[in-house]
Amino acid sequence: MKNENECNRIMDIYLGLDKGERVPFEVTLHLLTCSKCRKQVRLLKKAESLTRTPLEIPVPIDDEQIITVMKKIDPSYSSNQNPISIAKWIIGGIAMILFMLTFGLSSFHEADKGFLIVFYIIFALAITSYCALFIGTNMDFFVKMIKTKKILK
Repeated sequence: MKNENECNRIMDIYLGLDKGERVPFEVTLHLLTCSKCRKQVRLLKKAESLTRTPLEIPVPIDDEQIITVMKKIDPSYSSNQNPISIAKWIIGGIAMILFMLTFGLSSFHEADKGFLIVFYIIFALAITSYCALFIGTNMDFFVKMIKTKKILK
């Protein structure tokens, strides 16, 4: 019974070590003399090395199955997360820039400098907000593009 308690104590010390931490002399000495504990440590190291490699099990699931599960979890879930296409975002952004530039240039001769400064500050804020909204609502597109570029490199 004393040997079992000693093995438990030594294994507690061993399991309490941080990764890469030096194994105390007492534990090393015990592992040299106790085949049961030595076997447990070997199995632990083998299990750790096996769990380090990712599992490559193909999961046969398609988008429709994912949507069905999501609707069961949250009945208000909508699979149409981005109803506006990127082409419409680009066309809208170009139109906004053209209208604001046309307005600014047409009122350039008639307006005082204070009005133009305020107008172009509002213009800059509108463009910045539009770009932030575009990136925020299309974040999945940009993440996929970054992942694709990493894979291609």
